[in-house]
Amino acid sequence: MSASKTPRHIALDILCRVERGAYLDRLLDAQRGNIRGPDGDLLQHLVRGTLTYRARLDHILTPYLKKSLSRQHAKLRNLLRLGVYQLQYLDRVPSYAVVSEAVILARHILGNPVAKLVNAVLRGVAEDRKPVVFPDFDRDPVEYLAIATSHPRWLVARWIKRYGIDETRALCEFDNAQPTLTIRPNALRTTSDALREQLAIEGIEAEFLTSDLFTVSQADHLFQSRAYCDGLFSVQGAGAAMVVPLLDPQPGEAVLDLCSAPGGKAIAMAERMKNRGFILATDLYPRRLEMLKKNTHRLGVSCVYPLAADARYLAVNRLFDRVLVDAPCSSLGILNHHPDLRWRECDIYGLARLQRALIERAADYVCPGGVLVYSTCTLEPEENERVVEAFLSDHPGFRVTHPYLQLLPHQTGNDGVFAARLKRSVQANS
Repeated sequence: MSASKTPRHIALDILCRVERGAYLDRLLDAQRGNIRGPDGDLLQHLVRGTLTYRARLDHILTPYLKKSLSRQHAKLRNLLRLGVYQLQYLDRVPSYAVVSEAVILARHILGNPVAKLVNAVLRGVAEDRKPVVFPDFDRDPVEYLAIATSHPRWLVARWIKRYGIDETRALCEFDNAQPTLTIRPNALRTTSDALREQLAIEGIEAEFLTSDLFTVSQADHLFQSRAYCDGLFSVQGAGAAMVVPLLDPQPGEAVLDLCSAPGGKAIAMAERMKNRGFILATDLYPRRLEMLKKNTHRLGVSCVYPLAADARYLAVNRLFDRVLVDAPCSSLGILNHHPDLRWRECDIYGLARLQRALIERAADYVCPGGVLVYSTCTLEPEENERVVEAFLSDHPGFRVTHPYLQLLPHQTGNDGVFAARLKRSVQANS
C-alpha cells in the first residue's frame, strides 16, 4: 500500500484485505511508518469503525441496492461501508464532502458507472431517503441485537442463552466502545511516579488505573516518545495484567511460557523476577517471536529466551517451577480491540481441542510442587473452565488453588479474561 494514497484509499485497501483473511492489527502496524499524525488517526478510526459497525452499515445500505452486498465487488462493498460509517459516526466532515471523496475514489479505482452508483447510494443515506427500520426487539431480540450492535447472530444467540438479553446488550455495547490504552511501567528501569512525570514532560497525559497501570487517552506520539524508546513502559491490558500475579514467578526460578508471543506476559514475569532466573518463551511463529526479542532489548530484559516451537510437541530436557499456558483462543473477550475478529469463522470446539493438547503438554513440564496457570482472552466455557475441568479429571496430581479469574468486559471495564491456577502435588509421579 503506497504512502501516497489518502487515508480513505488505504482504509479501503485494508478492509478488502481483512475480508480476504488478513489480520487488521498487522495491516495497521505495517502502515505506522507511512502515515502518522492526524492522517494516521483518521485511518485508525475509519478502519476500526467500519469493521465494528459492519452489520449495522450493511443493514442501512441494503434498501438502496438491487443486488445484495455479498454479490457486489469487494471494493465497491467496502467503499460503501466506509462512506456510510463516515456519514453515521464521523461528524467532523460534512456529508457532501464524504460523498464527494467517495465518488472520486470510486471513479479512480472502479470507473465512472460505479462512481455514479456510489454517489446515488451515499446521497440517499445522507438525506435519509429510506429511514432505517430495525427488526422488532420483542419478537426477535437476537436479530435486533445482531444488527443494532453489529455482532454475528450466532454469537448474540449464544450469549443471550448464557447471560440473558440485558447482559448481552451491555456486553455488545461495550465491544463497540473505544478501547482504553493501558501501559505498565517497566519495574527494571523506573517507577510509576517517575514514568508519569516523564510522560508529562513529553506532553502525554497518563492517569493511574491501578498502582502499576496507567491509561493514556491521547497517544499521538506515545510510541515515538523518549519514555518508549528508553524502555520505560510496556503496553498491556488491565485484564491481561492480572494473569502474571496469579502465576507469581519469583526471582531465580525457571519459568516456561507457552504460546508466548508477542511476549507481554513474559516481560511482566521478568520484571516481577527482577530479571533473575530463566524464562523459556515458546511460540509457533518465528516472526511473532521477533516482536518479543525487540521488546526485551528495548526494555532491558535479559532472562527471557525465545524458542520457536509447536508447544504440543515441545521437547525440553528439564522441569520448571512455573508454567503459563496463554492459549490461542477465539478472543471473544477482546472484540473492542480487534473488531475484525467478530466477522471471522470461529471453531470454538476445534480451539478447545487445541487448548486441551496444550495444557496436557504443559503439565509434563511442571516440577513437583510447581504451579501451572492456564489463561485465555475469551468468554466461552468450552475454551475456559471446561478445558481445565477435563484436564483435572485426568490429572489427579493437580488441584485448583485459587478461584477462577473470570472477567466480563462490560462488568469490569477490562478485557475479557479467564485464568486458572493449578498446583502439582509434591509427589514426583503425580
